[in-house]
Amino acid sequence: MELHFRDISNHNDFSSWVKKSKDENKELHIEIGYGSGIVLRDRVLKKRDALHVGFEVQLRFVYRLKKFISKFQVENLYVEGADAKYMIPRFLEPESVDRFYIYYPDPWWKKKHKKYMLFDYNFISDLYRTMKKGAVLNIKTDVEEYYQRIVEMFDKFGYFEKTEFDDQSALKNKSSFEQAAILSGNPLFALAFKK
Repeated sequence: MELHFRDISNHNDFSSWVKKSKDENKELHIEIGYGSGIVLRDRVLKKRDALHVGFEVQLRFVYRLKKFISKFQVENLYVEGADAKYMIPRFLEPESVDRFYIYYPDPWWKKKHKKYMLFDYNFISDLYRTMKKGAVLNIKTDVEEYYQRIVEMFDKFGYFEKTEFDDQSALKNKSSFEQAAILSGNPLFALAFKK
């Protein structure tokens, strides 16, 4: 399977950030595919007592958030221009993450591209392994087929329990994907799972 990632041969910054979370006994929150970053920025400013990581494969969004970090001297956010599907199993310790946020993952419409979908059993297993007991995964999508697939996969995986979607930043702020879905009249699906 091909993964989307940049050269991460120097992943020491990310590893240091994860270690910092553990050493300082701070919660670690990870958003995967943050896009324009509106929800992540809001959460970072509201939850200053937690350390946040953002994974994004589109470098223009990574650069935009790095400017935000620099301009506002944000010390509790680290962004990585890499594929979370590659980074999580390789660089996250077991039971190290308090929260995962995954909003509007690419549904990969064409059949030949389905292999690139973020959610598969290996990815769900990696999330489970890296989540602390009681940690929560919040998910949003505007694609009913993808929503049904996610629900079915988590049901079959069997180790998570469904819980209430509770990301206040995502409830208050609308990403560009979410705004487009609302304008086109598409239904929105939000779900959450707890370890």
